[in-house]
Amino acid sequence: MAGIKGITGKWKNAGLAALGAAVLAVPLAGAVATPVDPTQAAPAADEAAAALSAEQLAEGRTLFQNWSCGACHALSDANGFGQIGPALDGNAAMDHAFVVSRIANGQGAMPGFGGQMTDEEIDLVSAYIMQVKK
Repeated sequence: MAGIKGITGKWKNAGLAALGAAVLAVPLAGAVATPVDPTQAAPAADEAAAALSAEQLAEGRTLFQNWSCGACHALSDANGFGQIGPALDGNAAMDHAFVVSRIANGQGAMPGFGGQMTDEEIDLVSAYIMQVKK
């Protein structure tokens, strides 16, 4: 029985030491963090956040249609009404980087198109999806 209490005491002391280290780390992290000036505009997350031109929208739509994305995904701007993959319209959980990654690498039933589509095509169709999804 004494052996169990000795082990429990060691774990308790280790837990207290870890908690103490965490408490000390929080102010330290704040001290080395770069302050944010609220008067400055936040930088754009990436270039894909910029609105596409009418020509780029048309090219993105054409890529979406030519690669048969609408066979699996719903995207009303491209007349895509597929129900196999997730609907792209109204999907707020997606960001540009996620869409690029999913198109390039695939996942589950979604095939990866990296190596078949150029990086520029993948980026454009991703930006197109992000701009037109409702």
